[in-house]
Amino acid sequence: MKIVQQNKGFFFGNSPFGAKDMDVRDRIAQKRHLYQKEAMRVVSTANKGEKRLDKSVEDRRGQIRSLMEENDKLLKDYQECCQKMDQAKADYEIKDDSQEEKDLELLKKEHDCKGLGLTEEERERLKEIKSNMTEYQKISMDYYVVAADYKERLDDNNNKMVAEAGAIRSIGIERLKHHAMVDAEVVKDKILEAASKEIYGMLVEDARDKIDEKAEEIKEEAEKREEKEEEEEKRAEAAKDSKTEAQAIAEEIHAKVEEISEQVSESGEVMQDVQQVAQKVMQAQKLLEEELKGLMVDVDA
Repeated sequence: MKIVQQNKGFFFGNSPFGAKDMDVRDRIAQKRHLYQKEAMRVVSTANKGEKRLDKSVEDRRGQIRSLMEENDKLLKDYQECCQKMDQAKADYEIKDDSQEEKDLELLKKEHDCKGLGLTEEERERLKEIKSNMTEYQKISMDYYVVAADYKERLDDNNNKMVAEAGAIRSIGIERLKHHAMVDAEVVKDKILEAASKEIYGMLVEDARDKIDEKAEEIKEEAEKREEKEEEEEKRAEAAKDSKTEAQAIAEEIHAKVEEISEQVSESGEVMQDVQQVAQKVMQAQKLLEEELKGLMVDVDA
């Protein structure tokens, strides 16, 4: 039996093994199941073929046994008819070279050849014999006709047994040529090997995808961290600028205070007003310094 693997593209090409977003374990389980199912189908098909051949062989052997049993009975009946013919010959004391025996042999010949192949002389003699058959010839021919039928059936059964035996022998030879089960096992192993390779490829692809995903996450995190650092640098620059500006204001206030102090020292009349103005200026300066400290804390954070 020749093993033919069908629908090869279904298992080695584009196949419905699940969408990309299906969990890899589910896709592998599905793929393994389909490959195993195909492998078992190949072996099962070969096994069914072998079983059909086994049944055919067994049926033919059963037919031969039946024909042999039938032949045993037919042979027994045939021998019994021959014995009765011999007994009649003995009872009537017929000699082998007698004319009565010779005429009986001519009657048997006509029966066997169905009237064909006889000479004209034999035909004329048969007319004379049939018109005046002896009792011995009648009894013998009755048994001979029955025995001839048994013999014909025996020959027919023997031919049938020879044919059945030939068919069994041919099946055996074909099995030796094709090794159906062996071939099926080879195909099964190839299918399972292909499944292993494809599943391995799926695992590699899944690992590669996960690595790519992780690399993309790392890249995104690095970009976010870089953006955050850039924002912090901008804030630091802004704080630095604010600090410089605040220092300039403080210096300007300090200069004003010194200027007012000098003016106060020159004019005692406005001393009280100057002190009040100086106090307000110092309070403003203190508030400015507190704001600068808060700003520096934010920058350092």
